[in-house]
Amino acid sequence: MLLSRLLLSKKVLFVFLIVVIFSLFLTRFSLIGVLGFEFSAVVSVVLSFASALISSDFVNLDLEKRFVTRRRFSDLIAFIFFVNLFMAFFPFLIGFLSSLISKDCYIKEGVLFYLLIPVVTVFFSTSIGLVAGAFFPKRGFLISTVVITALILASLWRLYSGPSFFSYNPIFGFFPGPIYDEAIPITHTLVVYRITVLLWGVLLLSVLRVVRGFRYGMLSFFDIIALVVLAFGLYISHLKKEELGIAYTRSYITGNVLTGSIETKHFIIYYAPGTSDAKRIELIADDHEWRYHQLQEFLGVGFKGKIRSYIYPSVEIRKKMVGAANTTVSNPIHKEIHLVYSSFPHPLLKHELAHVMASEFGIKGLGISPKVGLIEGLAVAADWSSDLFTPHQWSKVLIQGEDEASIRRMLGVGFWYAPPRKSYTLMGSFCRYLIDTYGIERFKELYRTGRFNVYEKTLEELISEWRRFLEHIEVPSEIWPLAEYKFGGLSLFQRDRCPRKVSSLKEEGIKAFKDGDLYRAKVAFQNVLSLEEGDPETVINLAYVYYFSGDYMEVVRFVKRRAGSLKEVERNILENIRGNALWQMGRGKEARVVFEYLLQRTIPPEIKREIEIKLSAMSLGGDIEDRIRQYFGSREKIIQFASLEEVIRYFPDYAPAYHLLGKMFFNEGYYKRASLALLDSESIGLPSKDLEMENLRILGVSLFAVGDYNGAIKRFEQILDMGTESSLKDYALDFIERCIWVRDRELK
Repeated sequence: MLLSRLLLSKKVLFVFLIVVIFSLFLTRFSLIGVLGFEFSAVVSVVLSFASALISSDFVNLDLEKRFVTRRRFSDLIAFIFFVNLFMAFFPFLIGFLSSLISKDCYIKEGVLFYLLIPVVTVFFSTSIGLVAGAFFPKRGFLISTVVITALILASLWRLYSGPSFFSYNPIFGFFPGPIYDEAIPITHTLVVYRITVLLWGVLLLSVLRVVRGFRYGMLSFFDIIALVVLAFGLYISHLKKEELGIAYTRSYITGNVLTGSIETKHFIIYYAPGTSDAKRIELIADDHEWRYHQLQEFLGVGFKGKIRSYIYPSVEIRKKMVGAANTTVSNPIHKEIHLVYSSFPHPLLKHELAHVMASEFGIKGLGISPKVGLIEGLAVAADWSSDLFTPHQWSKVLIQGEDEASIRRMLGVGFWYAPPRKSYTLMGSFCRYLIDTYGIERFKELYRTGRFNVYEKTLEELISEWRRFLEHIEVPSEIWPLAEYKFGGLSLFQRDRCPRKVSSLKEEGIKAFKDGDLYRAKVAFQNVLSLEEGDPETVINLAYVYYFSGDYMEVVRFVKRRAGSLKEVERNILENIRGNALWQMGRGKEARVVFEYLLQRTIPPEIKREIEIKLSAMSLGGDIEDRIRQYFGSREKIIQFASLEEVIRYFPDYAPAYHLLGKMFFNEGYYKRASLALLDSESIGLPSKDLEMENLRILGVSLFAVGDYNGAIKRFEQILDMGTESSLKDYALDFIERCIWVRDRELK
């Protein structure tokens, strides 16, 4: 009788209708419209207010005499919980059906997310509403709304004030961090946190029970003990939030993880003692100061205070501390950057530092621009580093398929909807054009306000100017297929099916591959291809798994099946793996034909250099070929090292062995050993210009790292004298300037 009265009341039916309409509205959008993390997080916010409204209003039925007894009141509470949980079933059903219709494969995880987030939120919010309604009968919903809003704002404040880019919250569950870390797993931390939220709800009910018991003379000793135990347990969990992984403070990070520090003129750098970072911390500090010097000149800023730089030993630790795994992040608000120094010089230090230094002319209090495209565009323009070509050259190719409307969208939140590499490159080129053409001071005003009238021209006119400028940029013919390879991926928001599941499986496969678990990697990549049939990255990764598993016949069959569906560069990468498999099978003549063919095609430069070494070994044959084949057939560093050592011992005039050995030392940060091996390969002579250039580059960096600045300058000047593509030329010029700057500082 009472339950039907609650369910059929006009207020409950109206709230149910609003929740259903909102849930149906969500299904119109990709990613958020199917049962998964995003759907659960958004729905839980609506359900929190809806459940608080119902519970705060109907708990006042207790004012009627027949509900004064404990049993009758318990029945009322149980019915209110049932109504609210029944209401939460409708969004679940809508999300579930949407997942079925769209053939989404994240349903199992989606169900778990729904149980952990909206269901727990409904229980917690219902408890808030019950307490608020019982204590403030006329203002129960208002009080509940204030509390729920305050809890949401508290998480926003923690994101604003703390070092982490993730946040756990009793209402929306959690905010996972940077969007470019696409996989969102269900972690033990999330489960533990949501259990604590449940317990907070139970604590509120216990408070209500104790107060009612005292008011009506029905208070028991057990009620008081239960309340005290719950309160104490939740207090302890709050004190242990860092150990539980729920939240971290800067003092915790620097006091427990990055306990070492070094202070320079413009930085305080935190690192973990006993790691490779600690051994080269002076080099890392100089890297920071050099990039600061460059950006100070480019941006024309006089930075106040010191920038804090957190150097984490691994991406896993950075993910745990601040929520960013494969995404390098900075915090312009608090003038800090969070890095993993997997290589020197750090490829993204200048980019992230540009974000921080640009805070001097960003929005007051936030330090950023109101336009997302300008935030990232300025960082790319200030960094201006490139792998093969400049952002202007890449943009000339990319702009062919873009109209002015799409460029305008990239300036705002549409920046995140485009493939990341594409939006970063185009916005970087556009911002660099504005700075070079109109000066940095006007751009600063644009950055702060987001209004293009600072140029006394419309945005459309500026875009047209930039496009005409790009028409005069010279690009080589091979840039077109390389652009297809580099920018061909889709963003998370553009994938039609199972975006989170695909990302999770890819991450699982890549991690397993790095850890040497090739079977688990194979299963993960095969599952990706069952969902995203033509994903080129996964096709290539799976081919490598087959190859390093020693299943060479499967490599040959797999490439034959898959190569035809790929674009030119991707197909050539796959052909290189097939050539490797043929070589390992003893079919050297066939492998040689493949490698020689690929040298005439467009391939990434690192694969081209690899092929040149393999062909040099094949031309000599015998033990050299056997040992170099062994080197390329294994991922085990000890086997690779032993293979190269044997070549050097018995064939001391074979330069590629020294080059490969030097590169191994270089990648591990042993710059002295790297420079010795690379000097040997330089003196003997490598078999191609590309290998000579790469040898000069890493030798120059190694000599710089050990303090031989003149030797480093000599190598980078040789790169300039040999004539090369603009990106390597810019790299050499940058390092020459760096060498001179550091040398002059040390002489003072």
